Amino acid sequence: PLLPHPPQSAKRENMAMRQRWLYSALAAFALLGVVCAGQQAAGQAQPSDKEVAEFKQDFLDFDLNKDDQIDAQEVRSQFKGELDTRELHQFFIDVDKDNSGTITLQEYIDYAMSLNGPSD
Repeated sequence: PLLPHPPQSAKRENMAMRQRWLYSALAAFALLGVVCAGQQAAGQAQPSDKEVAEFKQDFLDFDLNKDDQIDAQEVRSQFKGELDTRELHQFFIDVDKDNSGTITLQEYIDYAMSLNGPSD
């Protein structure tokens, strides 16, 4: 049997929280000039299983057409006009390492790990 879905209000609240996190990440990226290596740089920690699961869920929430890629339109639609065009453009320049115009799960994980900084 399928598990019951949470109420729409809980879904909206969870999505809003994830959007705030991504927007905060984008803002930090823009303000601090963080550059994602796109590859595992020397000294960069590997993500834990829990982190990978969280990053994957965030990725899936933004991958509206479920094609295993996030494009600018999907990000823009999630923020409903609250995202500056320059920030979105800079985000794609730095995260989309293969210059395909879309972000893969691995590119997203690499980016998210770069925001976490080196682990102690």
